[in-house]
Amino acid sequence: MIEARMGYLGCPLKEGYCAMTQQASTRVRSLHKMGLGINLGGTLFGLIALNPTVKRIGDRRERGRVLNDAWMRFQTIGTLAMGMAVAMWRLGGLKDAESDLDPTLAGIKNVLLGGALLTSVASAIMGRRIARQAPEGDTPVESGAEPAPETPDEAARSQRLSAFLGAATVALVAGVLGLSSALEVRAVEKSQGFLSRLFD
Repeated sequence: MIEARMGYLGCPLKEGYCAMTQQASTRVRSLHKMGLGINLGGTLFGLIALNPTVKRIGDRRERGRVLNDAWMRFQTIGTLAMGMAVAMWRLGGLKDAESDLDPTLAGIKNVLLGGALLTSVASAIMGRRIARQAPEGDTPVESGAEPAPETPDEAARSQRLSAFLGAATVALVAGVLGLSSALEVRAVEKSQGFLSRLFD
């Protein structure tokens, strides 16, 4: 006899099946994806558009001021968005629900998500460290990822590390989104399999 049990979202399940289509999870899943999207989109814009384009500004100190102001504004929102994505994953029930679907994929997603949160926070810290090297954040730079000859040594090291952390964040968040899509496909497949067995 197949033992019935309650799913994480409160729906009765047969052993071996998992329901992730409850309306109660829609808000959580939306907030999770929204947080990831905000972080990924903003970081990509900064790396690809903002960082190289500031070279059009003639004064290297002005470049630094524009970069520091822009990145600090985004990183405040980006870090909060990533925190929201992690909170929805850990506290909103997504981790448990997706672990029922595929423990391996969910485990990898958990690691990538934790890494993305760490790189986001570390990047924000590096940005503030760069800005503190000069009054009003006008630390001289060649571009967003390249120090100028007159850039203070500590700021130059922080700038290179910040560029690496930004690229790492993009890779990690993209990986999380890819795994989320794979898990959603797995949910649909299992749901279709359950309905097929139900009506056979």
